[in-house]
Amino acid sequence: MRKYLLFILLILLFSLNACQEEDNCVGCNLNPKIKLRFEALNTKKITEENLIEVKSKMKGLSDSLAIELLTDDQRTELLSALAILRVDSMKYADFFDLLRLGKTKIDFLDAAGAINFDQFQDTLVRDFSIPVDMNHDTSTFYFQYFGLSDTLQVHYQREINQTLDGMRMKIMEIGVNEEISTFDSIQVKCYKSDCSNDLTTIYVYF
Repeated sequence: MRKYLLFILLILLFSLNACQEEDNCVGCNLNPKIKLRFEALNTKKITEENLIEVKSKMKGLSDSLAIELLTDDQRTELLSALAILRVDSMKYADFFDLLRLGKTKIDFLDAAGAINFDQFQDTLVRDFSIPVDMNHDTSTFYFQYFGLSDTLQVHYQREINQTLDGMRMKIMEIGVNEEISTFDSIQVKCYKSDCSNDLTTIYVYF
């Protein structure tokens, strides 16, 4: 009888241990996601240069308006050009401030095989996570932002795990297909040797 009770106890302890291990599947999810971070390097530099150029033109026009010998038509033409430049200056300044804060405005995001991306449409992001195609070892994402269009193709290995909540998927060995991806540059930073989705961030530079 004692041996029988000891046997039952060992089985229960083993089962509890197994469940705890299964439940510790960090990164497992019904819809596994990858972490992205947008960094505006070239775009921020170009925007700053354009802003400086517009301000320089505005100063030139303002100096020209100070000339007393201008005709009414010349003055009207200069004022009209200056008004246009002021609008451009405000747009560049607002855009540059947004980039300086590290924010990117996503106008459109889609990927075949992944879940609905409505939550990412017309929204400001920097660090965010997007779901992958769970039926394939690659996901191709299409972005529209700031009037730009870019593609990002990610590859990975899928692993099915049994957890206390049921079957869940984890993705590992995350990488990028640079032949398909069109951003200025891309960097995959893994904070764990297996490059799993819970400790990997993909930096995209534009």
